Amino acid sequence: MFTYVNNHMRTFVLLMTQASEIERLYKAVKVANFDQRYTPPEALNDLIEFSKSKGIFTAFGRSTQGREIGYVELGTGHFKVLAWSQMHGDESTSTRALVDLFSFLNQTDFQPDLVHSILSYCRLRIIFQLNPDGSYAYTRENALGFDLNRDARDQVHVESKILTELVQEFGPDLCLNFHDQRSLYSLDASINPPFISFLAPAADEKLSLTEARLKAMEHISCSVNFLRDMGFEAIGRYDESYCANCFGDYFQSKAIPTVLIESGHLVGDQQREQSRYIVFLALLGILQNNPDSKRSVVDVVNIYNAIPENRNMLRDVVLKNVRYGGKIVDVGIQNRLVLVQGALKSEAYVHDVVPSGTIMGYQNYDAESHEILINSHENDFEDKIIVSILLKKSDLLIKI
Repeated sequence: MFTYVNNHMRTFVLLMTQASEIERLYKAVKVANFDQRYTPPEALNDLIEFSKSKGIFTAFGRSTQGREIGYVELGTGHFKVLAWSQMHGDESTSTRALVDLFSFLNQTDFQPDLVHSILSYCRLRIIFQLNPDGSYAYTRENALGFDLNRDARDQVHVESKILTELVQEFGPDLCLNFHDQRSLYSLDASINPPFISFLAPAADEKLSLTEARLKAMEHISCSVNFLRDMGFEAIGRYDESYCANCFGDYFQSKAIPTVLIESGHLVGDQQREQSRYIVFLALLGILQNNPDSKRSVVDVVNIYNAIPENRNMLRDVVLKNVRYGGKIVDVGIQNRLVLVQGALKSEAYVHDVVPSGTIMGYQNYDAESHEILINSHENDFEDKIIVSILLKKSDLLIKI
């Protein structure tokens, strides 16, 4: 059953510069039984029923396959925030962080002053799963096989229409668009993946510094400063190339400040539980802070641009110095999770074939300029699911 902190333990004062105190707070309010990356809609049933019983849940429509899509509303403040997660059904980390935030804001045993401050300042609406069909199937796309984050302009799909109608009805002062970032990115020319990444999406192809975009940058700076106070320095900035069909760019172009938050990859954090905690902190950093309106445009932009931009240069495994098509190349291999009979299993696939020395692997294997056979093929293996990899010269099996 979905329950909240109610054991009446001693309330402690939240000291914003002491990470240990905030970690204790999180452990107290973190919701149990949400520790798996597969989070189907049924996992939220207790939360939704609890919300309905409190009169804080509003159904707003149904997905392609008829699943209910709605939002919970918390707070009575003037600053309106709309947050949505699992637009991509296989990206559940922020959904779980939002569940933890919901738990925190629905109790008064821990940090009641902070809870009161947030709820009196904000009016927060949360869509935990915008794409419940994809969440059920653990797919990026919706039930019709379409990436909803490429439907902002055309509005073909029902889930896209629901989000747009809610934005029009609510008139948010800030939108929070949550995603999961893959293990592809580094903050520099080494194995240094970001723990979390932010983006103030572009409003046009010129990357204009519109008022809405500047406000998004200010909110990001508040969150980044808070995370750094908590000891998390590995923070990235996502690619800001304009995408007219993406919802972040679309809402920004409509003068609605929008922040993209991408949960990051931490080595060894397979279920993204640490990432979940970092997203929770990022939310606190935004919701408890008013941006400093006295900052100049130059200061806002400089603070934002100082966040290192993600580099797409990491792969889970790199087969280095492979002879392929008469050239020496590196073969990048990625692992992905797929749903099989209700459980996730990992499969490896060839992500790309690139010039030698342009990518790095968390694991590396040097083919020493020899040809390889992937699934018994020597020249046709890009984007293929990997069953076996052999050195052609010796039939030596390469284990990954």
